[in-house]
Amino acid sequence: MRKGIYILLLILCASMVHAQEDTGMRSVYSQAESDYQIGRIEQARDVLLQNLSSFHGNLRQNALRLIALSYLARYDIQQTERYTVLMLQENPYYSPSTSDPAEFADIVNNIKAGMTATITTASSQAESLAEVPVPTTLITAEMIQDSGARNLQEVLAAYVPGMNLIDCNDDINVAMRGIYSVGQEKILIMLNGHRLNDYATNTAAPDFSMSLEKVKQIEVLRGPASSLYGGVALTAVVNIITKQGRDVDGLQFKAAAGNYGQVKADAVFGKRYFDVDLLVWGSVYRNSGEKYDVGDERSNESPYGMPYDHIRLGRVGDNPNYEVGLQLDWKGLQFLYDVRFSQIVSPFTMTSLAISYDRERYRSFNGLQPSFSNYARHADLSYQFSILKSQFKVGVTYDKMDITRYQVLNDLPMPGLAQAIGMSEAVEEVISTHGGISRYVNGQEQNFGFQLKGSYAYTLGDNHKGSIGYGAEYNHFTVDDIRYQIGYGFDYAFSEDPQIRNMGKGTENNGDVYLQLKHQWRSFILNAGLRYDFKVQYDDTKIRELSPRVALIMLQPKWNVKLSYSKSFVDAPYIYRKANIMSVLMAGADPSLAISLSPERVHSFQLSFAGNNWVKGLDFEVNGFYNRATDLIMTYITTYQNASKNRNCGVELMASYKQPRFTANWNFTWTHTFKANMMDLGLPEILDNYYTTDIDDNNNTPAVMSNLVLGWQATKHLKLHTHVLFEGRQTSYNCDLVQLVHAASALTAYEQYAAEGKQAEAMVAMQTAIDALQGVIMQKEMPARAIVNLGGEYTLGPVTLGLNIYNLLGTRYYRSGMNTNIIPQQGRWFLASVGIKL
Repeated sequence: MRKGIYILLLILCASMVHAQEDTGMRSVYSQAESDYQIGRIEQARDVLLQNLSSFHGNLRQNALRLIALSYLARYDIQQTERYTVLMLQENPYYSPSTSDPAEFADIVNNIKAGMTATITTASSQAESLAEVPVPTTLITAEMIQDSGARNLQEVLAAYVPGMNLIDCNDDINVAMRGIYSVGQEKILIMLNGHRLNDYATNTAAPDFSMSLEKVKQIEVLRGPASSLYGGVALTAVVNIITKQGRDVDGLQFKAAAGNYGQVKADAVFGKRYFDVDLLVWGSVYRNSGEKYDVGDERSNESPYGMPYDHIRLGRVGDNPNYEVGLQLDWKGLQFLYDVRFSQIVSPFTMTSLAISYDRERYRSFNGLQPSFSNYARHADLSYQFSILKSQFKVGVTYDKMDITRYQVLNDLPMPGLAQAIGMSEAVEEVISTHGGISRYVNGQEQNFGFQLKGSYAYTLGDNHKGSIGYGAEYNHFTVDDIRYQIGYGFDYAFSEDPQIRNMGKGTENNGDVYLQLKHQWRSFILNAGLRYDFKVQYDDTKIRELSPRVALIMLQPKWNVKLSYSKSFVDAPYIYRKANIMSVLMAGADPSLAISLSPERVHSFQLSFAGNNWVKGLDFEVNGFYNRATDLIMTYITTYQNASKNRNCGVELMASYKQPRFTANWNFTWTHTFKANMMDLGLPEILDNYYTTDIDDNNNTPAVMSNLVLGWQATKHLKLHTHVLFEGRQTSYNCDLVQLVHAASALTAYEQYAAEGKQAEAMVAMQTAIDALQGVIMQKEMPARAIVNLGGEYTLGPVTLGLNIYNLLGTRYYRSGMNTNIIPQQGRWFLASVGIKL
């Protein structure tokens, strides 16, 4: 009896203390709620965060809701999602009330429907994957880890259906649904919504200069997206979303080493100090490349032979690739600064020749031997705020880049080459008698930009709601300096022509405005957008483009259907337009004879069906597409022209399966090109009936490709992962430079004989030209292949040991790109790492 009385007294005392604590916490919550209602949002949020562990029951649910609303008021969608998820964990049956903002209600409903991942790239506002107007792939940090990818290119190829690696010899590149260029210039790559593609070449190579350790998720829009992002967003948009400082909460460091001289280091530091969120990152990577013997394998493929007995595959350059960045958030104000350097060494000489060369013999220009390099600095300052039901963001950007394209043509003399590419007689004489031939192009550019974006959310009765988005942007772009030189004899170069140097400089201005509507009526969504771009080029040529998009979406709790149309464009890169003029000047001709370039355009229709959680943990998507691309720019040795078109269709399948200790991500793509061509060789009309550049087939793109990525938490400390890539047979179609040189030489002889009245000799020369043109389009087959990557990580406390093996079976295979011969790919590479979190 006495023990029972003591226990009862203890329970009573505890209840009284708890009641007092509960009363105190109710007072804290009430004060925070009052502060929130009068606009003291940060103060209300911070008080709740400081006392969050002391809230219980309904009071904790209300506190989490108010914290989420506080972040939403500052347009911090990531944190809004985080605390909404915590709130729903407290009460899975919570339903938004009429007092909740429409955006918050959407987030709650999406999370409750099992769609916890939201993105902002597709419509410039937070929305679930089911609501985005075009098929979208979301790649999380965990998925990046499971893939074992070393750079952004490998991540995209592993998870994004329709994307495949394209080896253009001089650059790291990705094709989207069979459309690609010499460089990565048809896919827009962004960092937290800020363009990374430079403004002279439109490229942002997804290489080792983009750290993956800082990434929270990658959002990929599959299809044209100019209605929001204008030029460059021709075939896809890749938006890299960084972690927040609070997500890292300390220092993460990883060091790695592997074969072929690989050395890699990554560091990420993140913290939140009251209202200030800080994230700092850095990465560095270098290697010496894989030595590959070509003396016996390919010596008979070229009339010029293989001057050097081996090449280096995958070499990143003499200087390491690196990235250093800083992101600072304070009450809706965000500052971002990012510095990147990338360098790629071509294994072979340029174009379809693909000849080995002795890189060490070539002179340096500005401290660089033959390679492609890019030094880029990006700064962005933006501010987000809300007024009533409207969200606004204003920002200013500054970009400065130094780009070098230093290419080798051949170690040996090349008679007839200069004539085939339209060079002057002086250049022709030197190239025909001297080896060590190269081309060096270097330029420095700057861009200043200003952006304004806004959105207004509305509700009409019980069944209609939506948002209106709008924005405007202005950019001022300048090329301050440019060099264009032809090298010969390994150590020499033709004197730089001041006219050519001055011709390379220029200033361009462009502005745009966009408007989009997202309206939902019950389970139907209409998402439409229109953007107008106006650009004044360096020569006062004006570009005007309208980019529409419209999508109809039907939403159901476990499935959705989307039908969309969109049109995109990308203006011809500045460097291409200038290169055409410089080529004419190098030939001693009038610059007005240079080939002019117009924007490239793509029209796309897509129909997709997606299912969510039909089987516990299983999501899938089926998407069909039709693309019609016109005025595609093709490379013709040293010049460029709008000479290509591409019409194709295909089917994309995606599926993901998630269990507590096991994940699987699978994608499959079938692509069929039924109308395509390559280029206009500019030959006399008399030869039109003797050759064709029509392809009407996939070019360097497999008809079938598939990826499977598996992750398995084998034990508490050990996680294993594997990536299997399958690519079906591919065909490479490219212009055979040797055949073209023979044809050009024969045509010159024909014209000379005809002028001299030697009809018999002229007819022989003409037949020689015709015979050479029969093989001017080079066709090479690349067999199907399966590539297996394997890796794992063992974590013990703050230390993680990792090992990744790429191309585990050492499979030998080839790839090719635009106007590039087939290029052997890397064999077995491995990378071992040690990571620590402090």
